[in-house]
Amino acid sequence: MLLSSKRYGRRAWPQVVAGPLAAGVLVVSAPAAVGGTPARAGAIAGALGVPGRLTVSGSQIFTPDGQPIVLRGFNWGQWGTAQPQDAADNVAQGANSVRIPLRWWGKWKPGVDSYDKKAPGHIDPAHLKLLDKTIGWATSQHLWVVLFADSNYGQGAQGRKDNFWTDPTMRRQFFQMWQFLAHRYATTPYLAAYELLAEPRPSGISDADVRSFYASLIDAVRHEDSRTPVVVGPNDGYNLHQLAGAYMPGVSDVIYTGDYFIFSNPLDRMKFITSFEQKYDAPVWINQVGIPSGKPDSKAKARTVLGAFNQTGIGWAWWTYRDQGTSPNGSGIYYQDPAHPGHYILKKDWLALVSSYFRQKANPRG
Repeated sequence: MLLSSKRYGRRAWPQVVAGPLAAGVLVVSAPAAVGGTPARAGAIAGALGVPGRLTVSGSQIFTPDGQPIVLRGFNWGQWGTAQPQDAADNVAQGANSVRIPLRWWGKWKPGVDSYDKKAPGHIDPAHLKLLDKTIGWATSQHLWVVLFADSNYGQGAQGRKDNFWTDPTMRRQFFQMWQFLAHRYATTPYLAAYELLAEPRPSGISDADVRSFYASLIDAVRHEDSRTPVVVGPNDGYNLHQLAGAYMPGVSDVIYTGDYFIFSNPLDRMKFITSFEQKYDAPVWINQVGIPSGKPDSKAKARTVLGAFNQTGIGWAWWTYRDQGTSPNGSGIYYQDPAHPGHYILKKDWLALVSSYFRQKANPRG
């Protein structure tokens, strides 16, 4: 395995130039961007010997060979809960993608925060190793991976005043973290997109400020990886009512997102999604859709929303696959066995419900 050194800010970090990192993960130096039609871009990437990338054209997302794809899968959303067999199981259930987290600079359960000021990429090395392994499980089964960064402190959650808009040091380190990851995974097969900052909600910060933050971060990431799409979403914690405020004209290969936790009126936010796609000719993919399963009408509401997504060609990721909680009434497909910590109980009826919508044909957009 060959190593080189690249400077990020004031720190020179070793990085892998070529060689297997984990099952299904290959890290090599990023090639120049490829252009033209999605099929041509995929052909050029193949000729260069690097894995192809998804591309965005209008409101559609395309595979490297130029075929439209609607990304549908699960969130492996709670850090450290994914299991080696989950990827193969997800594929068997009909999923074509998965959303995988890195939680960085926030308040979570012990052992979840990956922030390490002195480590390469400011990421705890043990967490980075687990992230590599988790991505490898998914990509080895040809699941398209959306890698997202969650930073409760950085996003300004719960009115926290010390955030990426007010703390230039942490903002710079967050940018460096993403540059490190973009370089590391620049040609990892089946890397669908980088979801740059989940659920921004800084107090007193405008939509324009959030867009400016994303624009600067996209520039930094694309210095290391110019081919992989990015995912961004609206202010106020990915509030779909504010989706139009997230639109970034002139920035290519952007997928827009928002939260869709299902409430009393299941279809109350569909109009914001469809009107956004029609007005801006840009794709929306729902990063989290879910509902607590304990109420009598939960299944009917879930069917209503997932059916509407498929009918309109909107991609989605169910929240979540493995729930850290021990209650069977959460939104997870699995929940922890309260009598045997670390073991999970499958909700077979909910697995059947959600996976049935993976298998349904989604109507094309455009």
